[in-house]
Amino acid sequence: MDFSHLDKQVYGNPQLPTNPKLSICLITYKHADYIQTCLDNILNQKVNFGYELLIGEDHSPDETPSIIQAYADQFPDRIKAFIRPENVGGKTNFLHCFLQCKGEYIIFIEGDDYWTDPQKLQNQVDFLDKNPHASACFHNAEILFEDGTGRANELINPQNQALWTQTQDLLKERETWFMATASVMMRSKYVQPLPAWFEKSKSGDIPMYVILAEKGPIGYIAKTMSVYRKNLGGQSYTDSNVSKSFLENRIYMYANINAYTRYAYAKQIHPILAEYHVLLMQCNENKDKFVKKIIHLIKAKSYQHPQNLKTLIKENLLSADSIHTYRLIKNRISQFLRP
Repeated sequence: MDFSHLDKQVYGNPQLPTNPKLSICLITYKHADYIQTCLDNILNQKVNFGYELLIGEDHSPDETPSIIQAYADQFPDRIKAFIRPENVGGKTNFLHCFLQCKGEYIIFIEGDDYWTDPQKLQNQVDFLDKNPHASACFHNAEILFEDGTGRANELINPQNQALWTQTQDLLKERETWFMATASVMMRSKYVQPLPAWFEKSKSGDIPMYVILAEKGPIGYIAKTMSVYRKNLGGQSYTDSNVSKSFLENRIYMYANINAYTRYAYAKQIHPILAEYHVLLMQCNENKDKFVKKIIHLIKAKSYQHPQNLKTLIKENLLSADSIHTYRLIKNRISQFLRP
């Protein structure tokens, strides 16, 4: 992963500490309404160590760039901001900043989220200092719904959240999620560099946490110290289980996680892969393509016990036409459905 061509996009003349304890990686795009809250709660943290704040501003069409520039001018000893002259995309923007982090620990936050406890960073650094076997740690966060649903705020983690997370806990089902991005602090030595396949994975959280958990357990701090905004512009609204490209990328991600972990969790990952192939049978691009349905049914079968596969298909193909298609496909390729 070489993003050095983006280095020249640095704004001003930052003078960061040469050996920071912590690196904060902040990615922002079209966050003019939120970025000041995010930055103020970062800069108001009470800590006894040096840190650097690396910001990737991805050519927002609103006032986000000018707000970032004003903060960079005021805090050149803490902020290094990259102001993109053109949009490079969320993953590239993130990786360019993330791989420049020099701290012993790294934490990542997006510009519409924010921290609520001024002791948050100190609490997490102290935890990792005291638990050298831990690869990372996270804490509880409040979900603030700004998606027009009118839902009340809620906490991500339950009262009985496990104090330690292992790799297998991250693979219980597809899209397993119980760590707010802005709550996770990690040891940089375990994620720099990252495997080549990470760059192509649309999701960053799932593979990142697996990579970390393979190096050591991830600890949980039972405090609520940040807010996660769930809004119409968020990543969760761009992903879709009826999109071929999204589903294929998830298959790519889990297949590479499987290989990365040397197939130690194949019994958990294979059913996930099977489920994505079933979803591909009904995605927008394949729902009327009989041959594609056959191909993905065969692939799903290769990852799943036949009886479990039948249940999985019927749960995902509920319409009369879909059930008819399933029966037709089953008859056509009966040789592939033998136990």
